[in-house]
Amino acid sequence: MVEFVGLPGVGKSHATWLVAARLGAAGTPVQSAGLRVNHELNAWRRVLAKSAYCVREALSRPRAALRVWRAVTRTRQRRHVDTVRLWYNWLFLSGLLRRARARRVVELLDEGIFQLVWSIGLTGGERTIRDCSYALLAGPTVTVPLPDVVVLVQAPLEVVQMRLASRGSRAGRVDRLGDDERHAALVRGVDLLAEVLSEEVGLIGGVAGPILRRVRNATPEELEADVEVLVDELAALAA
Repeated sequence: MVEFVGLPGVGKSHATWLVAARLGAAGTPVQSAGLRVNHELNAWRRVLAKSAYCVREALSRPRAALRVWRAVTRTRQRRHVDTVRLWYNWLFLSGLLRRARARRVVELLDEGIFQLVWSIGLTGGERTIRDCSYALLAGPTVTVPLPDVVVLVQAPLEVVQMRLASRGSRAGRVDRLGDDERHAALVRGVDLLAEVLSEEVGLIGGVAGPILRRVRNATPEELEADVEVLVDELAALAA
């Protein structure tokens, strides 16, 4: 399982599409249930699909669902609706990852568990990342399957801001902010990404932790070069 992480607008979905196409062309079995649900289904089908994952996850692991709810609640999100949304997305991703782990294909996620930890930190209080990461992902009773590879998609902040402004979307929280607030959120987001992926937090590396790789996406040429290297490595790992 491979998860792409990065700032909103950095090009996670585009990078995921490229890697999926290149892996498939090279003969490596690959799929992305996350891309299908989030980008190929219309709004009501997307809600139905995600809700089905959530219901199955909550019914099959009610204690884990309650533990996640309590952990997200303790992060002191600014709005109650954010707490509910994050819990809902956590159950969706947990169910998706569990089903993906049972398949003998490379599963690509343009947004996964690590990105969701980042989202929790973005609207939570201080020390949210450190306090919630153990309860959600590293504790002795946690059963959420982590990805094998985490790919950080990177681009200069000014490039990300330009892309966010040009796409004109209001789907994400950062999209709905004004220019000054958006800049501040992205600056904080860079620091939070570094924290989520740091060895101090303990989710990356070690004996059983995911491998961390980076893909540059400031220019199409950079992206093409880094995707080519990544595809070769993923194909070798999946062989």
